[in-house]
Order: sequence, then C-alpha cells, then structure tokens
Amino acid sequence: MVSDLLSELIDQQSSGPDRLESHVYKQLLDKIRFGTYSLGEKLPSENDLCEEHGVSRPVVRAALAKLRDSGLIVSRRGAGSFVTRGSPTEQSGFSSLSSIDDITCYFHFRRTIEGDCAEMAARRASPSDIRRLREMVDEVQRRLDNDGESVEADFKFHICLAELSDSRFMLETIDMLRPHWIFVGSFVRSLGMTRVRTGKRMTSEHQAIVEAIAANDPLAARKAMIKHVDGSERRVFKGQ
Repeated sequence: MVSDLLSELIDQQSSGPDRLESHVYKQLLDKIRFGTYSLGEKLPSENDLCEEHGVSRPVVRAALAKLRDSGLIVSRRGAGSFVTRGSPTEQSGFSSLSSIDDITCYFHFRRTIEGDCAEMAARRASPSDIRRLREMVDEVQRRLDNDGESVEADFKFHICLAELSDSRFMLETIDMLRPHWIFVGSFVRSLGMTRVRTGKRMTSEHQAIVEAIAANDPLAARKAMIKHVDGSERRVFKGQ
C-alpha cells in the first residue's frame, strides 16, 4: 500500500509538460556540478544538446534559461553558453562554517557519511577503479612534494570514493561539502611548519583506504576512512 502511494507520488512529480525540460536541466546541472563541464567551459550547441537528449530545441532552450536564472551559465549571442559557477546558490546545501563547534560537527558528519562511502566502494570497486584511486593518491602526494595546491586534488579523491558508492545522494552530499573542504584544507595547508609531516600522514591514510578497498574489505575500508577523518581533525585542531 505504502509503496503504491509512493510510486503514484513519484509518477505525479515526473509527469506533465515540464518533465523533459526538468530532465535536461538536471542532466546539465549534474555535469556542471561534478566537473564534466568546468568553470569557463563552453557547453555543447543547442543542436548538439537536442541530439544528445533526444528533445526539441524549445526544451533545450528552457533548460538553458533555467541554468542562466540559477547563475550557472552565461549565454553570448553568436558564441554560445559558458559555465560561470559550479553549483546553484539555492542548492549549495550547507551554511558556511562559522565556529569551532561547526568544524567539529563537520568532521563528525564526514565520519558518518564517508565511512559509508568507503564501505560501499569496497563492495563495488573494479580493478580499474582501484588504479584510478591510486593515481589520485599519487597526484595528491605529487602536489605536496612540489609545494603545490593539494586541496582540490584531495577533494577529487573523496569525490571518486563517493562515485564508487553508486549512490547519487552520497555523491551530491560530498559535493555540497566542497566549500567547507576547501576552507578547512586551505587552513591546514597554511600550517607551513607541519606541512611535510602532515602531508605524509595524509598520504599514508589515503593509501590505507585504497588498500582496504582493493582487498574488498568493507569493514577495513570504513575503519581506514574514519581514521583518516580523525587525522584530518587533528591536523586542524592540533597541527599534527
């Protein structure tokens, strides 16, 4: 009975004249939010989008208009549409970190959600996924070795883990943490005296997560992730 009512509600929400427009908008939004279309990149032409999504030009134009209204793209006559921001303000999700308690809660939340991500990834990851994770760990370390910006590379590693969970809700939740991630990560990076030591510890923690996933050991992957988040919290509050 409950499942029938739920199915009916979903059908009602997905029907009507705006269904195709909403579908195209959601597909483009996801590609912008998760980096398929990066900041400043030109979107495919209207004709290409029509062909890709199997819809008419008015549907594509309506979806693009919605992206413009959200401030995600800007359209220039004769030039096309370009990405101007990574996510819409109305879907930014979480308010900014404004206190020590907020940062503590941020790490507590990460333990919960990312522990699940790592556990689910250990059940699903393929050999090619493992290779990709190892390449990402190496990239973070390479940037640390060259005194480069490693925060974004670190975030991409965690986004990849969320993708491997095969849950769009996990993925979208981690993506909404991006501003907090950059804020906290940049703060840790500013601790110049401890950067080398903390960088090595972070890499070791990343490697432990990947090896647990490679061993298809969900419990070990969860524990390794929680240990990593614990370490991240120590790096913020104790510089260790």
